[in-house]
Amino acid sequence: MDVTPRENLWTPNPGPQTHLVQCPVFEVFYGGARGGGKTEGSIGDWLIHAAQYGENASGLFVLKSLVQLKDVIKRTGRMFPKVGARYNVQEKEWTFPNGAKIRFAYLERESDAENYQGHEFTRIYVEEATNFANPDTIAKLRACVRSSAGVPCGMRLTGNPGGPGHHWV
Repeated sequence: MDVTPRENLWTPNPGPQTHLVQCPVFEVFYGGARGGGKTEGSIGDWLIHAAQYGENASGLFVLKSLVQLKDVIKRTGRMFPKVGARYNVQEKEWTFPNGAKIRFAYLERESDAENYQGHEFTRIYVEEATNFANPDTIAKLRACVRSSAGVPCGMRLTGNPGGPGHHWV
C-alpha cells in the first residue's frame, strides 16, 4: 500500500511511522522516547487521510497545553502551505485545497473536551496522551469520531513514557 500523499510532501520512516499510517485499527497508540517521530507520524497520517478523503476529512489535533500546541502548529506551517493549505489563526484550523480541514486545540481541563460535543471528526490526534491524568478527557473526544459520509475514522494517540497518565495509557 502506497502511503505517500500525492504531493510527496511526507513519507513515513520504515517501522513505527509506516505501521501507524497503514494500521486499520480504530484507535492506535504510538509511544516512545522523545525524538522518535511520533508527532511527524501524526502529521503525516493526517496528510494521507486528507489527500484520500478530501472535503469529507475532518481532523482535530489536541495537546494538553497551548505551549505544546504552538510548536505543532509551527511545524505544520512549514509543510501544509506547500500543498496549498491555508491557516485561519482565529480558528486554529488548516483548510486544504480539496476541502479537508484540521483544527488544533488544547485541553487544559477535562471540561474543555465538552466543547466538541456534537462535532464530527474523521480523525482525532491526541499528542502526549500520557500528560492527561485520567482517560475521561480522551473518552469524551472519542464520541466525536464519526463520519456521515462513510469515511473510515480513527483516533491516533502518542505519548512518552512517564507522565501523570502513564498508568492508564
